[in-house]
Amino acid sequence: MIKKAAIVSILALLGYAQEMDLTKRGEQIFKRYNCNICHAPKDDAASVGPSLETISIHYLGNERKLIDFLKGDSPPIIEPQRFGIMKPQLYKTKHMFEEDYRALAYYLTSVNKNQ
Repeated sequence: MIKKAAIVSILALLGYAQEMDLTKRGEQIFKRYNCNICHAPKDDAASVGPSLETISIHYLGNERKLIDFLKGDSPPIIEPQRFGIMKPQLYKTKHMFEEDYRALAYYLTSVNKNQ
């Protein structure tokens, strides 16, 4: 019984470590492409694009749709009337590796994951 509990604990820690790795990798991609210039952590009237908080609210649980948007294969679900501002920036994300899309989507939706 103790072995089983230890195995479950180790697997839980590995899952947590994997989540942390995805979040960190996604944050690095976010910063590398200068997404933080337009997307602030919290809602701010001065921001050009939706905040990470808003992105997380709209895409949490629907990360596939977010990835499709980042690939240029799906329309935005947040402020579609302002998409013209973002559209030229999508060339940066249009040809990433699938794992990078997953990490970026994980990071962008991580704001509300623990609430």
